[in-house]
Amino acid sequence: MTNTVTVAVAQVPAKLGDVRANLNAMDGYLREAAAKKAKLLILPECYLSGYMFDDRAAAVAAAISANGSEIGEIVALCAKHDVEVVVGFLETNGGKLYNSAAVLGAAGVIGIHRKRHLPHLGADRFVDEPPGTELSLFETCVGKVGVAICYEIRFPEIMRSLALAGADFIALPTNWPVQSVLLAEQFTRVRAAENFIYLLVANRADTEGDATFLGQSQIVDPLGGVIANSGRSEGLLVASVDVARARNKTITIKAGEFEVSPFKDRRPATYRIS
Repeated sequence: MTNTVTVAVAQVPAKLGDVRANLNAMDGYLREAAAKKAKLLILPECYLSGYMFDDRAAAVAAAISANGSEIGEIVALCAKHDVEVVVGFLETNGGKLYNSAAVLGAAGVIGIHRKRHLPHLGADRFVDEPPGTELSLFETCVGKVGVAICYEIRFPEIMRSLALAGADFIALPTNWPVQSVLLAEQFTRVRAAENFIYLLVANRADTEGDATFLGQSQIVDPLGGVIANSGRSEGLLVASVDVARARNKTITIKAGEFEVSPFKDRRPATYRIS
């Protein structure tokens, strides 16, 4: 028995500091996703705000609240098009500034992920590390979706923790520059395969400040196969996938004779991670 759902990633540009322009463009992206039968759409890291800020003040000026009217507008778009969305933005909260991704649907905010692993690059030079240690794993219309942002793909503990908690998909909004080609070509396949999850990567292919973004938004299956890759092309990448494949953690070559079960065969008591 299959449980087929359709998901999409958006390789689209953003205007630095222009939340209104970026938000207005979302109506078209959600309309297109709905027309292609997608139920979940992933947008890039910091999509609403842009990323390549020169100082904290400029980043704060482009930040919004997770309870703000802009998020309410996106919720209304989700209801209008019957699509849920993961969208990156700079978040202001109690004097703090976070690099966040919101999971939104017709009923409101499903969850917020705040980036904890911060490279010395772009807006991440000025944002704050969020408190707490909870996993960013959320129930959506397509299944359980974990969220990580960009640089966090370099930390295998994040995706393994989400997979162990039951993630079917991991959404990865990114702003990978051209220097990050190794992440797009190698890490994505490994992270999906080692965790038996679908990895949904949404990057940009435009330029901002002195950064040229790599593109290569992609949808990767639980065995590490790249279902689709945007290359340098802007637009939506859409795929129909069987969620059951992410819930099977065993590879069977010949039943009873050649099987490997990397999750069942884990030996956590022997690992030393701190």
